[in-house]
Amino acid sequence: MNPLVAIRQFDQSLWLDFISRPILINGKLQRRIADEALRGVTSNPAIFAKSIGDSADYDSAIKALALQGKTTDEIYTNLAVSDVQAACDLFRPLYDGADNSSDGYVSLEVSPTLVNDTEGTIEEGMRLWQTVDRPNVMIKVPATLEGLPAIRRLIAEGINVNVTLIFGLERYRLVTEAFLAGLEDRLQAGLPVARIDSVASFFLSRIDVLIDPMLEKIAAEGGEKGSLAEGMVGEVALSSAKLAYQMYKEIFAGSRWEALKAQGAETQRLLWASTGNKNPKYDDLKYVENLIGPKTVNTVPVETLDIFREKGQPANRLEEGLDKAREVLRRLPELGIDLDEQTNFLEVDGAKKFNEPFGKLMQSIDIKRTQAQGQAVVPMATRLGGYQAAVDKKIEELNDKNFTEGFWEKKADLWVQDEAGQQSIRSFMGWLRVAETMVGRVSEIEQFVNEVKAAGFKHVVVMGMGGSTMAPIVFKAAFEQGENGLPMSVLDTTDPGTVREIEASVPLAETLFIVASKSGTTAEPLAFGDYFYAKLKELKGDKAGENFVAITDPGSKFVTDATAANYRRIFLNFPEVGGRFSALTYFGLVPAALYGLPIGEILERAIRMMRACGAYGSSERNPGLELGAALGVLAELGRDKLTLVVPEKLSDLGLWLEQLIAESTGKEGKGILPVAGEPLGEPGIYGQDRVFVYVGYQGEADEANTTKLKALEQAGHPTITILMDDALDLGQEFYRWEVATAVASAVFGINPFDQPNVQAAKTATDGLMKVVEEQGSLPEKSQPVASQDGVTYYSAVQGEGAAEVLKAFFAQARPGDFLCLQAYLTESSAVSESLQELRARVQAQYHIATTSGYGPRFLHSTGQYHKGGPETGLFVQFTDDNPNDLALPGRSYTFGTFKNAQALGDLEALHSYNRRTLRVHLGADAEKGLRTMLAALPTA
Repeated sequence: MNPLVAIRQFDQSLWLDFISRPILINGKLQRRIADEALRGVTSNPAIFAKSIGDSADYDSAIKALALQGKTTDEIYTNLAVSDVQAACDLFRPLYDGADNSSDGYVSLEVSPTLVNDTEGTIEEGMRLWQTVDRPNVMIKVPATLEGLPAIRRLIAEGINVNVTLIFGLERYRLVTEAFLAGLEDRLQAGLPVARIDSVASFFLSRIDVLIDPMLEKIAAEGGEKGSLAEGMVGEVALSSAKLAYQMYKEIFAGSRWEALKAQGAETQRLLWASTGNKNPKYDDLKYVENLIGPKTVNTVPVETLDIFREKGQPANRLEEGLDKAREVLRRLPELGIDLDEQTNFLEVDGAKKFNEPFGKLMQSIDIKRTQAQGQAVVPMATRLGGYQAAVDKKIEELNDKNFTEGFWEKKADLWVQDEAGQQSIRSFMGWLRVAETMVGRVSEIEQFVNEVKAAGFKHVVVMGMGGSTMAPIVFKAAFEQGENGLPMSVLDTTDPGTVREIEASVPLAETLFIVASKSGTTAEPLAFGDYFYAKLKELKGDKAGENFVAITDPGSKFVTDATAANYRRIFLNFPEVGGRFSALTYFGLVPAALYGLPIGEILERAIRMMRACGAYGSSERNPGLELGAALGVLAELGRDKLTLVVPEKLSDLGLWLEQLIAESTGKEGKGILPVAGEPLGEPGIYGQDRVFVYVGYQGEADEANTTKLKALEQAGHPTITILMDDALDLGQEFYRWEVATAVASAVFGINPFDQPNVQAAKTATDGLMKVVEEQGSLPEKSQPVASQDGVTYYSAVQGEGAAEVLKAFFAQARPGDFLCLQAYLTESSAVSESLQELRARVQAQYHIATTSGYGPRFLHSTGQYHKGGPETGLFVQFTDDNPNDLALPGRSYTFGTFKNAQALGDLEALHSYNRRTLRVHLGADAEKGLRTMLAALPTA
């Protein structure tokens, strides 16, 4: 049997004398608990100095906390508490176990600067207990004379205490007295004493390190004393421990203890500390194997634990050689060695040995804190020409009414004046500080990633719609897969061809499926989940749930369903954060971490932008306010088409911005239309409704775009340039644009957090699906106006043949209008190329902005703008026969029918808002049908 496991038969518990974030995240600590019977963890300032100060593992967290204005002390406490909480959670099943073994504890020490401060120790002990907020934490308190009253008080308060820095027997006796008196104080106050645990940490190797040289010197002098000293070398620490154990047995017996025991009290176990061997002459396991006995704990360093696993010989030896132990301590004074005096020195020296590394740690944190606070956000470059004065005036106006301060105070009257609208705004402003919350969740997420990889998963599929999937799409395009990440696919369409492609491209049994739905009721992700769950059920039976993860809001029906289906994990997001503002929550960060991205650094960059935007006090320039004011003012002056220009790797940033901006601002006949993916042309093809925003990288040449942008600027078009250092800056850009969108909405006087017109398409779709369930197929509500070469056209415009219908439809275009292509098709490079060609031809001929999106994705993003924004859109919807249709488990319809219902429902909603529409049904071959339509499109 593994010696680490075998030692349990002697009722001794092994605790690890080490803690660090990596072992919490990578599963090593969990494996030691499961495979090696590890029963607890102790920490101290020297351990944290090594794990935090001597590594880069905590740097992103330190920077994020520093940017929030935290002091050095606050940063240290946050890091230490976070690690202790995570370790407590790993040990919680052991703590809650049926054997009631008083194990499963994690220790956190009060500051070593309080070693002689009774009241300070009590105050910090209580604060740490409340902050960690775990029943299986132990607060470490030194056994100094000033520490003894603190121990008594903390025990009386019901706080578990690990008494540290015990070197001598008399001090140990006083420690037990403080423990017993604390329990008695608690009983006298009418409070329970059950499950109040304490250990008395007796430090060992340091005793021999101090006294052995004295003994060796006397031994070298020879004679009777020399002979006596020679026999004592290496025996003082073990003798002290053995006699301390005899004291333990004596103290925790008799009437005083029996009265406490009858009330449920547990003994204060002896814990052997400083058990790593520091003398190469001794056996590495000297302070482990010789001290095995019942009701004791041995806290050992990692190296000693590993040695014991390899060659340990567990046996009950704690009460062997008691006569010799008594003889050693009795005769030590004969050699002129006062053990009490020496242990008092060790106590002072021990405090110093903790205080010095702690001081260096705090200095290291302080340096990193100062550096982080000195890093500023690079200002964006605005070239707004004649519009600059109006934008400057608006910024001045916002600053005069303390907009930034009110923004952070969630003053909803900055946007709207009606009470219902204001309440709606306040209830969805959780995104303001959610990045701070998520900094504390990084370890949890990274721990989950390691669990997934250890379980053998080879691929990740994120399944959702709108805000649930936009950020993962951007992350995947902007970053290479991380070294420790998994390949990732994103499914955000009901198109059966796409579902088939996903299914064929992944190893189903080794794929982790993330079902992401904020409300828990969104039809598409629930359909995706049902489909793939059925597939996994065929492969794994009742274990299918192991391959599924849910991300949703608390209290949703999906939580109940995912629990019943035994999903591997359910991440509960934040109800006060809307979907389009959720990039920096579990929705964006869990997929990013699984893909191998350093989410801690992404959050740190986001918090840097928060700081610049005034989250932690006044800011000279607020980047989010400046961008939002510019976009809002330009839109009000007719420049309402925000044309995004990016290098290739950032092409999908447009998908995220489309939803954020269009869904937030497109209402009450107002709004900003994001134009993404449109080929950048010469100045002459653009109307006076454009503002061009370039987002790229510092020092990265992008001449094809920047040259054209310069020409556009010279032609009088306003331009804005934002440059990132690297892709990690997406964290700050997500945040900048979220603030800017909220500010632009304030300029318009609208609520940025509702989507009043999105429901129209959903309602129409639901009505159509009821018809399907009743009649077996979708109703055809309109007749085609033209049909040619297998392509059918539906529109309110009339014409003889396809070319005439297309000519009549596009003839409706007016200056300031835009074209929206809605492709309810399987996404492919050929389809996308044809859509881009159509955009380019319309843009060149009619000089209007063009947008393009695959359905039903855009229903959850720009769909709000399409119905609630200005009546300036021309909408071309493409459908096909769904040649690769798929059945949906538990439903009477297919994916293709569902997608067609969404298309027709959206068309019905557009008609209800009097939008100009053209539906083009491409038949069985969408790629061929698009080429046919392009051939029929008239040229100027």
